[in-house]
Amino acid sequence: MRLPELENELKTIYGSDASRVFRTILPGILMDFTKMINRAGPDADVREVYHLEDGKGAVVLSCRKISGVPGPIEAQLRK
Repeated sequence: MRLPELENELKTIYGSDASRVFRTILPGILMDFTKMINRAGPDADVREVYHLEDGKGAVVLSCRKISGVPGPIEAQLRK
């Protein structure tokens, strides 16, 4: 799923607080994941699981680099 869809999925866990979680937590997660992509080799599959602090779920991000060019970041929410 794409990031807007991730926000909708977060609403199933957090209800009206989902937008707060999306605005405060996700930017840091994306910054960290982008650094991982940049450090990865030219033809790497990058995947990381970020557990939410309250234990209500985890955000799984993945990206494939082909010839050094990163593809789109895919997101999944595990409850």
